[in-house]
Amino acid sequence: MQVRNVAHAMLPELSPEDRSRQRAVVELRRLLNGEVRPRAEEFFAREGAPAFEARRGRAPREPGEIAEALFESPSYRLWSAMNRAAQEMLWLAVGEPVMRDVERLEAEAERLATRPGRLGALELDPGFAPAGGVAETDVHLQPGGYTLERGPRDIVAGALYENGGNVYSFGQGIGRGDSKAGAVIRYLDERHPGFVPRRILEIGCSAGAAACGYAAHYPEAEVHAVDLGAGMLRYAHARAEALGVRVFFHQMSGAALRFPDGSFDLVVSNNLLHEIGRADRAAMMTEARRVLRPGGLAVHQDVPIRAAPTAVAAVERGWDEKYNGEIYWNVYGGDDLVADMRAAGFPADSLQETRVAKVTGPGGWYLLAGENPA
Repeated sequence: MQVRNVAHAMLPELSPEDRSRQRAVVELRRLLNGEVRPRAEEFFAREGAPAFEARRGRAPREPGEIAEALFESPSYRLWSAMNRAAQEMLWLAVGEPVMRDVERLEAEAERLATRPGRLGALELDPGFAPAGGVAETDVHLQPGGYTLERGPRDIVAGALYENGGNVYSFGQGIGRGDSKAGAVIRYLDERHPGFVPRRILEIGCSAGAAACGYAAHYPEAEVHAVDLGAGMLRYAHARAEALGVRVFFHQMSGAALRFPDGSFDLVVSNNLLHEIGRADRAAMMTEARRVLRPGGLAVHQDVPIRAAPTAVAAVERGWDEKYNGEIYWNVYGGDDLVADMRAAGFPADSLQETRVAKVTGPGGWYLLAGENPA
């Protein structure tokens, strides 16, 4: 099972100072999000709500008023400003070594992608122009966003994504041994024993970590992975080749797949649902069902923010939408995703919406699965 930040040739060379800065950001984020942010309800009750009531003569009622009251808490405002600053510090700590080493990384990516005996392949579409939504957003404040394209050899989006993702996740308390693909594989082993997919598609593969995990676990399977950005995909392909796993990467939208009907036994997405809007999500789920063979499975894994226990918690999770470039965070958090799967053609009795444990460490992931009718 793959782990985070596994060593490979597409990682930038880090100096002792780079490592020190990244460790400092990790520890700051752990403090802010592991110890301070969980106290948001306390800050609301102790400072925000009384200030709102003193000014308005009544307690806050609807979500907009709760948000207003939350930001009347000096403690919460301080956390908010520090968390935004920590996220910007993250990209400085990650981006400088990537850009310092970018020429070597681009050359290595080209070598891996063109060498004799390469395992997988990369298919880019020169006429494809990512537009709208995530293509116009610096998600997680990643400089240039997920579809950054600096030239015909560019790999920066992927390099930033993998390295920034490691620092971001460690700062969230997600351990080095965790694997999103691993959580999905364990779910399949437990709920569908004997299921061994021969053809797998990952939609929204980003830098390719999960796709490599599926390819490593199912070595006889043909694994395909799609995403929007050419720079992201060049990096993902080179990363897979460096790790010695066979993955076929394609530039296309998950809402308009160019695969024939019934092409795959397993269609997966990992942390994609919260990155796409309602129309693209509905189209993606419909396309996932279309390209599944009869009896094939669709499994969508994502962040576990949907079960907000209180009105304050539901409002507070919107911080990432307003200040962290997660423009569909609340859409994902509040929509009926099971209804989307039913509308896409998955039978209601095949659907499972659940929470699965992380491979290592505390906590879990949201998971939604369905079976294409025979």
